[in-house]
Amino acid sequence: MKAGLFFTGSGPILILFTYPSMVDPGLVEKLKNKGIDKYAAFEVPVDLCRERYGARFTSLAPTLKDKGDILVLDYNSPHAFYTFKWEEMTGPAKIYSRDRIYWETGEEAGSQDKT
Repeated sequence: MKAGLFFTGSGPILILFTYPSMVDPGLVEKLKNKGIDKYAAFEVPVDLCRERYGARFTSLAPTLKDKGDILVLDYNSPHAFYTFKWEEMTGPAKIYSRDRIYWETGEEAGSQDKT
């Protein structure tokens, strides 16, 4: 299980997911089916989610399937945004926009066509 703070058109949401990465084609497709076809995301430590969301995390996380599933842990944009400090977000930002994946890792920046 992984967790990510996904910045969408309606604001940030905290999502738990069982895909290998935030730009995995299966995750991208699942988010598209839910109306999210453009986002920037940062991975956040699952342990911090468990600590800060307490009973909500403990009751919902076990409902995730082992592979190919998502669960929105927090859809209250201000709360989701202010729950984590920037330095707690790990890994590079992952940005997906319609049919193109963009990313930035340290000094590198680039884009990759989905096709």
